[in-house]
Amino acid sequence: MNPLLGALRPEIHGHCDARFQAVADQFEQAFATADKDGEVGATCAVMLDGELVVDLWGGFAAVETAAPWQQDTLVSCWSVSKALCATLTLLLVDEGKLDLDAPVARYWPAFGAHGKAGILVRHLLEQRAGLCALAPALKPGDVYDWDTMVAAIQDSPPLWPPGTQAAYHNLTYGYLLGELCARVNGGRRLGRFLREDLAKPLNLDWHFGLTDAQLDRVATVYRPDQASLAAALDLDPDSLFVRSMQGSDPEEDYNSPAWRQAEMGSGSGHGNARAMARLFGCLARGGELDGRRVLSARTLANASVQSSRGVDPVMGIEMRYSTGFELACPPVTPMGPSDQAFGYIGAGGAFGFADPSVKLGFGYSPNFMHLGVGPGRWGLALSRATIDAAATA
Repeated sequence: MNPLLGALRPEIHGHCDARFQAVADQFEQAFATADKDGEVGATCAVMLDGELVVDLWGGFAAVETAAPWQQDTLVSCWSVSKALCATLTLLLVDEGKLDLDAPVARYWPAFGAHGKAGILVRHLLEQRAGLCALAPALKPGDVYDWDTMVAAIQDSPPLWPPGTQAAYHNLTYGYLLGELCARVNGGRRLGRFLREDLAKPLNLDWHFGLTDAQLDRVATVYRPDQASLAAALDLDPDSLFVRSMQGSDPEEDYNSPAWRQAEMGSGSGHGNARAMARLFGCLARGGELDGRRVLSARTLANASVQSSRGVDPVMGIEMRYSTGFELACPPVTPMGPSDQAFGYIGAGGAFGFADPSVKLGFGYSPNFMHLGVGPGRWGLALSRATIDAAATA
């Protein structure tokens, strides 16, 4: 078990279809392993063609109080949150309020300054806008402030000609899409837009900007010292990765009210694996779940079409991107048996994806931050077990 648990003994709850027993076995092993990679608390869920076939949770939401992980516990999902921003943007494309091939400045005039007039809506979704690092000097904590980040985006030139290079828009992705969406949907920012147009119709317990009541359900995040933001930023200050993190608070432990209540679409979404699996399960079915259609299959088809492939200059690994998502690119991003599978990997091991070839939606979210790039030891093991089970289900 993870040494943080001490004398505590984690319990596993939920249900698992017999066809996916290997997933339940891996989930149990994630807590039983006798090393520092063991989980503290986590949740895993799988949707197969609209059916919730795996819904598991276990361990502890807070070690200090021995608070067990509950069915409705929320946890930071880090960059899996970007899937929400992409889906919300595609909703507006579906409604005809945004055109993928229109300049962003058509909807957001101030955006076009400093050489950005040629950036298209699809460039934002495809991480090809060249705005992964911003020009203005940002203070620690500025990434939590919507107006500050929007102003910094407006005052920044692209790092290279728009559309020519994909690069992970680490902290800017959510503000780029969030402000664009707000400009055409009555000024609704991400929290309200998500709540009204996606979470409510799909029954997703996934949020930007937690309320006081929701804060009472949030799991504490634990991390080894090497996973601290300060350690991540103690690198070459001129590297594109460090520059992409400008405005972060080096002391952030992902438990602060600022983090939990920010509408930072790039990472501060809080939910659980059940919500992830429901969203990705809906997307894997062409945009429909429980008789409710939220996206047309035509618009959603963009999510499976590769827009770029190569070594990402921010992340330093090979990545494939589509219009809104990361695409399956083993070994770092294994998302399904099909190369059309899409989703997002989050910091520390959070992971969610859709595989339209088998109508599969997967979600995993722990509260212990694992080191390294990719879905982490257990996200990887669980996703592989899920993929194998779905192939024979």
